[in-house]
Amino acid sequence: MNKLKVQVELKENKYPFYKDQNLNITEIGERERSYPIYLSSRFVQEENGEKFIEFQRINEFVVKLDNAKLVQTEKGTMVIKFEPNAVLYIIELPSGYRGDVYNKTINGECYESVILRSPKGSLGIVKHLYCNGNAEMQYEITGRTRTAGYHSLESLFGENLSGKILIQNGQVKVIFDEELDKLLS
Repeated sequence: MNKLKVQVELKENKYPFYKDQNLNITEIGERERSYPIYLSSRFVQEENGEKFIEFQRINEFVVKLDNAKLVQTEKGTMVIKFEPNAVLYIIELPSGYRGDVYNKTINGECYESVILRSPKGSLGIVKHLYCNGNAEMQYEITGRTRTAGYHSLESLFGENLSGKILIQNGQVKVIFDEELDKLLS
């Protein structure tokens, strides 16, 4: 798969970060407000005077960063630090129009970041799940999918917009609830 570049800025001319809203993996919906994600300067690349971080695409809604691990400070600030032989996976779960996203981590170490689609979030949200290595989670997405720009939600996350995501040994597998129903019956 291809790579995804995200612009990096410097706080106080020293601490690299990117705005989480600029990490647009699925390209579903506009993004208005998010928190910064700080990172080790080892991940920052520069080309033509522009600083950026480059993620490797796994599929339409997951990217990864090798030799990386996300930690959260006591105040809740998210920091991507350099960690040899570690892999950080970032899963994007966008809501439907005026909807929400519900998720539960079953196994693994995952941190959640919420991006608002409007100043107060009334048009919906996007969640980024930052998972350190293997993980398993359940998800449910609500909101309208017939609104322009939201049609691909069903093809990415299933007709019922709910299911499980498994990250194991570098592979990402999505099991839609309708597939689970067939397996159990």
